[in-house]
Amino acid sequence: MAYAVEFADAVSDYIAAAPGLTDADRAAVVAGVTEELSCDADRFLALRPLAHESLYFHYDHPHPTREVLFAFDFVVDASHRAAGVVRVVYVECTTEPMS
Repeated sequence: MAYAVEFADAVSDYIAAAPGLTDADRAAVVAGVTEELSCDADRFLALRPLAHESLYFHYDHPHPTREVLFAFDFVVDASHRAAGVVRVVYVECTTEPMS
């Protein structure tokens, strides 16, 4: 089943303010997360739930640039997947220089 992917305002704001990302990078992160969660949210929920029988799960998304690897760690709410929707509710990002 393909899901509609929504982003909480705080997540969108975080991505928009992430230092070192260009506008094209930001768009690529959102598009990549949307594409993968749309197709594979059930798999991620089964593999990485926050707790036993939780409807929230972890989802990691790497975004490499020429100089830096941005490693995004998301939390996704799948409680509305019966209605065809998953919602990205939390994000953190770490960076590592590319060698």
